[in-house]
Amino acid sequence: MHQIRQLIRQVNRTHKGLGEMVAMNLITAKSKRCILNIGSRGTGKSTATNTVAYLLKDRATKYTSLTMAGLVRIQDTLKGFTGHIIIDDLGAEKSDWTRTATISTLATVVMEHSIHRITQTSETRITDFNGSASLNIQPVLMTSLMQSDEWINVISDKILRQYHLIRPIKPCKGFPNVNFDWGINIEQVDEPKRASKEWYQLIQYGLSQWSNARCLQHIPEMLKAVAALDNRTKCKREDYEILAKLMSSMQLERFITDSYGLEARETFNNEIYCILIELASWGEPTIEIICQDYHRKPTTVLSAAEVAKDWCMVSPDKPKRLIATEQCKKTFERIGVNQKW
Repeated sequence: MHQIRQLIRQVNRTHKGLGEMVAMNLITAKSKRCILNIGSRGTGKSTATNTVAYLLKDRATKYTSLTMAGLVRIQDTLKGFTGHIIIDDLGAEKSDWTRTATISTLATVVMEHSIHRITQTSETRITDFNGSASLNIQPVLMTSLMQSDEWINVISDKILRQYHLIRPIKPCKGFPNVNFDWGINIEQVDEPKRASKEWYQLIQYGLSQWSNARCLQHIPEMLKAVAALDNRTKCKREDYEILAKLMSSMQLERFITDSYGLEARETFNNEIYCILIELASWGEPTIEIICQDYHRKPTTVLSAAEVAKDWCMVSPDKPKRLIATEQCKKTFERIGVNQKW
């Protein structure tokens, strides 16, 4: 069995829904990319990245949070860095500007391998960076991030966004029991073929977040990472298929963001995203369950359901439940919610 498929099954056995996030973060680390894990509180982002840190061992450097000022302080440590940086909570930043600056700096240094940034209060110079990064963020913070100039100019094309929709119904303590092999060096893997149905499907998924030029930069390296993690020097069809299943969730961004110009600022629909998490996790959640998950009153939940009326409807029977619309069901199938491995 492919090592990635086995990894996902092992994680999902005890931590349902986290296997895909763990796998995508490991592929990110192997391919030297930057990933932004987006999920509401309590959905398992920290457990997933803690698992990644545990599996990578000394290859990973984890920070509970990392502010822009903190990044300046560790810049010497990041010179010549070849490991994987994990930031558990970007919400620790005290302002939208500094949070955006931290993400922008890491996205740039991962892709360009160096950065020299001067602000009114500090200077950041990082050179010969050959590492990767995983960043956790709550969806409520995506609105201000997507409204920034840096999102359009720097961030959106340089990072992968992993939208996590599954809330743990029966939380499990500790790390998943996983047999993990870091595989071979990615430089040993041959360039993947770029003319097949599977290749163009990957491009289609990538275009939901990146430009065509970036797709041609990100996807081959991610394919090579999937093969390397399976200890092979050549990519095979299964590598394309596994990466496509993992990337299918990227398409969600098109459904939960709005923009009114070709290069205008985007608006992240957080209310809709929160409703989709409940529908994906519970199937037909009661209003009471959603109140418990978000610590809100029933009237607040019903107001959110009204905003998301294209995605859900409220059942007339008691107890009142949210029921997914046909549009929602088709979208869930398209983006691989609860897909089998």
